[in-house]
Amino acid sequence: MSSQQDKSTFAEVFKQWEEKKNDEAEIRKDQIVEGKVVSVDNDNVYVAIEGLKQEGRIPRSDFDEKPEIGSVVTALVKRKESTDSGCILSKKEADQRKGWEVVKDAFKNNYQVSGRLVNEIKGKGYIVNVEGSELFLPASQLSYKFSDGENFKGVELDFKVIEINERTRSGVVSRKKLLDEVNNEKWDALALKVKVGDRVKATVSKIASFGVFCDLEGVVGLLRQRDISYKKFAPFKQYFTIGQELELEVLEMDKENNKLALGLKQLYEDPWVWAKRSLEKDMVIRGTVTSLTNFGAFVELKEGLEGLIHTSELTWAKKPPHPKELLKKGQEVEALILDIDFDSRRLSLGLKQLQPNPWDTLGPEVRVGNVLTGKITGITKYGAFVEVENGIEGLVHISDITWDEKQKNPTSLLKKGEEVKYVILDINFDAQRISCGLKQLQEHPYEALRNRYPVGSVVQGKIKSIVDFGMFVEIEPGFEGLVHISEIPGGKDTNLAESYKPGDIVKCAVVKIDSKNKKISLSIKDFDKALEREEMAKYLKTSDTPSRESLGSFINSSLK
Repeated sequence: MSSQQDKSTFAEVFKQWEEKKNDEAEIRKDQIVEGKVVSVDNDNVYVAIEGLKQEGRIPRSDFDEKPEIGSVVTALVKRKESTDSGCILSKKEADQRKGWEVVKDAFKNNYQVSGRLVNEIKGKGYIVNVEGSELFLPASQLSYKFSDGENFKGVELDFKVIEINERTRSGVVSRKKLLDEVNNEKWDALALKVKVGDRVKATVSKIASFGVFCDLEGVVGLLRQRDISYKKFAPFKQYFTIGQELELEVLEMDKENNKLALGLKQLYEDPWVWAKRSLEKDMVIRGTVTSLTNFGAFVELKEGLEGLIHTSELTWAKKPPHPKELLKKGQEVEALILDIDFDSRRLSLGLKQLQPNPWDTLGPEVRVGNVLTGKITGITKYGAFVEVENGIEGLVHISDITWDEKQKNPTSLLKKGEEVKYVILDINFDAQRISCGLKQLQEHPYEALRNRYPVGSVVQGKIKSIVDFGMFVEIEPGFEGLVHISEIPGGKDTNLAESYKPGDIVKCAVVKIDSKNKKISLSIKDFDKALEREEMAKYLKTSDTPSRESLGSFINSSLK
């Protein structure tokens, strides 16, 4: 297969690989997953798990360096959180598990591995970290002399695995054996023909999890995953076949340590170099949606160059939908460049900016005091959202749903998708917020009560409770009025507990109904005074003509 054919199929293979990932089953314990880093704090790294509706957190200590936002991390599922907040992941254990498979494969097939010296056991040897697994390197198998003052920690070398223990996941590596297997004559011949920076043709001899081994003039070189594509963590195994000839660039030649590093992406321009030359803020670009997460959509402009459309930049809606409801993976979209950070290699994009802002074309019927009809689009603990116009929602606060104060959960009276009538209470153009009400379409209960019982009306009620300053009388179910002690015959000299008892029926006159503060003031004294005046009016009559004095008129005159 030619190099050009391989390159042309890489995008298709990558697309199939990602689609397969998205079809994975529900997350389970000990599963190896990949997640895109969304935020980092001092203790944890938070990731959105690819292909699953799950989020997870990884201890910050699992990382040598702070990971970049948007980078992909492989981790092992430790457990799910007790709440719905996600699951606990371990990058360290995932690295160890993958690393051990690399070690086993290298031992079985006699392949070389790369490792980093992390500790020294005085007089015996060194501990080497190979793909997350710690193996022992005897001093006699090093074949490398550290110069005076040189710190061996962090030194990376290639080794051969000469012994493993499956039960303890431990093993022994040898630098000496690797070097002994190297054919110095081939290295010498290669050095005469090739130098760093040259373009060469090499043949694939082995495909590993971390890269591709290639034969160049009899010397085995390594094409690491990071040097295959500018796209971070791109899959590559399906892209190569044993015996395939590749055009590569020589990145490093180290005969003493038998290290030949090769690169593929170096043959092409870094996409961020192109971006610096071609892109600028407020430019409209076209790209392909590569992944959809809870926090936004990633759009690829060129291979290795992605921008993020955050959920808040998808639509003008105050409560934007999930990106999957608007976009599809593989879809071509146009977006506006909101910001470019060339140093951090971060590109922020916007989709809504290319659409008209519905607030700029708000209909004339959307005005304070107008009654409209719309569907309930969502219900939260603090109220419900109702559709005002396409792309604009109004909030019916929980306090504006019903006049019934005994209703503990007013939102239970509503259903998503239900069509309701509402009145617009307030419009804030600066904050792009509309406040709506449902209860305002019904008469205020205390206003209705005041209409039924004008000042001076006689009411009969049941005493509900007696307090030091008076007593509360229920005049209708749910409505209690206060008869202040000053409105009781005898006033402060009256022993309320002896004269009245809860449950007694009393007649009172309505003094005042305050609908704003939901207070009812009653008077027994005014009622009694009115009765006296009525009796006196009857006594003073000089004819059989009915008295024009009414109880209400007496009470009204007594209140003046």
